[in-house]
Amino acid sequence: MTLCDGLVGLPEQELIRRFGDPSVRREVGADTWLVFGSTEVALRVRLAGSTPPRVASWTASFDKGFRLLSEAARAVGLWPAAAPDQEATAVGTPLVRRPLPCPASGRVHSLTATVRRGLFTALSVFDEPPDWL
Repeated sequence: MTLCDGLVGLPEQELIRRFGDPSVRREVGADTWLVFGSTEVALRVRLAGSTPPRVASWTASFDKGFRLLSEAARAVGLWPAAAPDQEATAVGTPLVRRPLPCPASGRVHSLTATVRRGLFTALSVFDEPPDWL
């Protein structure tokens, strides 16, 4: 599981085609949560909205973490879209947030990178433009 670019907006069947059956499928209110995983990365996906529901957000959690944002983003197919690069030990807060352009749709999504123990340990993408700009 390495290509998470372009997941926002996909229906559940397309996720299953890409990643196989989820290890977890749970409906919470109007949302459906799916978890796909391997020994290196766990992918948690939230489906919401229209019929069929589509990917509204997702988080890739890394087993070992990455020193550079470029390494973490490359692992899930988001580099160079997630540029500029940043070193985890140089981050002053536990989150790095930035806009994530989606050339295929012309939209801009939100990217949040989580820093723990001096490494990038997770990347999250949301279907809305960043509200902090």
